[in-house]
Amino acid sequence: MKSSAILNQDNDIRTKLDPISDDTHLNITQLAVKYGYNVEEHKVITEDGYILSLHRIPCKESSKNNTVIFLMHGVLDSSDSWILQGPNNALGYIFADKGYDVWMGNARGNKYSNSHTTLGSKSSEFWKFSWEEIGVYDLPAMIDYILSITEKEKLYYVGHSQGTTTLFAMLALKPEYNAKINMMFALAPVAWMTNAKSPIFKLFNPAYKIFEYLASSINTYSSIVDIFNNIPKLVCNFLPIGCDNVLEWIIGNDYKFINAELLPVIYGHVPSGSSILQFIHYGQIYQSGRFCRFDYGPSENLAKYGDVLPPDYDLSKVNLPIILFYSTNDWLSDLQDVTQLFAKLPNVYDSYNIEMFNHIDYMYANVAKDLIYSNIIKIIEEFELINDEL
Repeated sequence: MKSSAILNQDNDIRTKLDPISDDTHLNITQLAVKYGYNVEEHKVITEDGYILSLHRIPCKESSKNNTVIFLMHGVLDSSDSWILQGPNNALGYIFADKGYDVWMGNARGNKYSNSHTTLGSKSSEFWKFSWEEIGVYDLPAMIDYILSITEKEKLYYVGHSQGTTTLFAMLALKPEYNAKINMMFALAPVAWMTNAKSPIFKLFNPAYKIFEYLASSINTYSSIVDIFNNIPKLVCNFLPIGCDNVLEWIIGNDYKFINAELLPVIYGHVPSGSSILQFIHYGQIYQSGRFCRFDYGPSENLAKYGDVLPPDYDLSKVNLPIILFYSTNDWLSDLQDVTQLFAKLPNVYDSYNIEMFNHIDYMYANVAKDLIYSNIIKIIEEFELINDEL
């Protein structure tokens, strides 16, 4: 982690906002202030020069318990996802109301972390990263920064989707970070993907030669947002599915747990920016049946890894306590793949099958508060009590 800066929210923002502003168009600072929460934006510079934004909702003094929570979003998402359901329903606010010190990360390449110390976001070099780089550089920088600011030795980690993939990658390659995390809550964990049903990730299966198609038509290393602007044509060229709803290509068309009025808000904040190589990497593990590092091809693999094949992530090194939340209705985190992940992790503390949840219900379902968030808080409180007694 390099030099960092803190930008505190303007106390006058609240008076500048239209009280009936549509949440679809508000950024995270505006949303939090609109609903009566203080928010801070912190800047962290990674070892390889990416400038990341961390958003913090400090614990309220009236209910302060000093427990630090780090929330990490999924692919195409941002810190917005943790508060879009609004007060009493969104996990970020629920934690804050309980007195937790809430930190929400943003991976390189999303709308809040699209700067670099030397590279412009329009350059192809800026976008030469997969989710492994998020795990190896972004997460350690943010975790170290949070612990430094809060003067804590450990924090609790809640990850959704890619937010679980990146932590698994980080801990496999930098196992010393196990000691900095009390516990991981994995919402819709993604590691093995052999049984994933999502057409988008099947699209990036190497068998479709999508990488070659992109290389011949656009700047291959640009943001995935650029692709999504023209993706209906792209999807219809490669997959025999409907071409009218990007979100449904990822999660399916089952929204029974999401309030209809929230859907426009979600669409207003997603996609938030990702590298194409993140999707290529997911496509590789879908096709290979392995949870392994990026496949650059035999010659480059040999130079980088010392073998013509990319190595598997060694999950035996992930020894912190982990709680898994999964569903039989998830198009990305399939039950069979989660079962394989479960078998590879040495310290699964508990697991919950949330019946009929789709991949984003963990963030946006109106019943997530009762089915998931209450359990997370209960487990943390019990874990803290045990530690206090030791």
